[in-house]
Amino acid sequence: MRELSVYYCTRCGYYAYYQLPKNAVCPRCSIKMHLLDMPYQHFMDLDCKERDLLLSQEILKNCSIVTRITAGHKEANQRETIAHLSAKIQELEAENQKLNETVAWMHQTIWDMVKSEKTTK
Repeated sequence: MRELSVYYCTRCGYYAYYQLPKNAVCPRCSIKMHLLDMPYQHFMDLDCKERDLLLSQEILKNCSIVTRITAGHKEANQRETIAHLSAKIQELEAENQKLNETVAWMHQTIWDMVKSEKTTK
């Protein structure tokens, strides 16, 4: 039987004990948890303050503070989304204009052909 290992979430700090890495998914954030490089028994011997300090250091070591601070901004950055959608709208409007010109040209060509057939009859 496999031994328990300690896994922690780099986003929220939640930690848990799992035998298999595939089961180590944070129930709060729904992201894959990281393996703590420490035996399970050694981790269990730590008191709560030591555990919190250790996990805090691991989280900061694996994820820069700037990334953690700007994560919320990146998720809710509406200016970039608006700029991207505005560019797409302009692209579609240009394509629509080209298609309308083509339809108008085809319509005029068909009417010219119909008129020329009427005059030849």
